[in-house]
Amino acid sequence: MAWDDIRTSQAFPAIVGALAGAAIGVGMMFIANRLSQPKRSSPAAYDANGNPMNVVYLPTPNQFRILGFTVGDLLTLATVGVSLARQMQEIAKTQKLDQQARELQEQPQLLMPPPVPPPADPIAAAKKK
Repeated sequence: MAWDDIRTSQAFPAIVGALAGAAIGVGMMFIANRLSQPKRSSPAAYDANGNPMNVVYLPTPNQFRILGFTVGDLLTLATVGVSLARQMQEIAKTQKLDQQARELQEQPQLLMPPPVPPPADPIAAAKKK
């Protein structure tokens, strides 16, 4: 059976669907198998020969703290605070400009100059004499 015969067959969508379903099923079985296995802890480090070795975690150095925050934490908080304040000022400025633009659009007579009357017809004025 040639590929064109299969592709033009009325059963082609069913064949493709079955293959896709089988692939998804195999993938889900693989994921479920990996999730159901007991957790194995891997060593944190290996030496030059590939043997696992113990890792010693040192305590954090004593730093100057204010209310539990280090100097770096305070600088980060200050930077975030200044950035938020600037954003709030920009938002307020943008809203104020939008409000002013809306007020100007609601009053179109203030934007347009008064209409200028058409000039008097000089020919008609000459005939009156």
